[in-house]
Amino acid sequence: LYLTDIYRTFHPIATEYTFFSSAHRTFSRIDHMLGHKTNLNKFKKIEIISNISSDHSSTKLEINNEGI
Repeated sequence: LYLTDIYRTFHPIATEYTFFSSAHRTFSRIDHMLGHKTNLNKFKKIEIISNISSDHSSTKLEINNEGI
């Protein structure tokens, strides 16, 4: 299928996480956005949006719509 994790492609060495388990005191990245490798040029930017009032953060994907 040639799917890839878009966040990991744009940020290969980043140490940001989308979930914190207070019971286990561990961080995890449980949210993944997958895309086909041939469409990576259609994505402009991806980031994790921290949320201080929750144990879960969101992911924001900006699409490059130039030439569409």
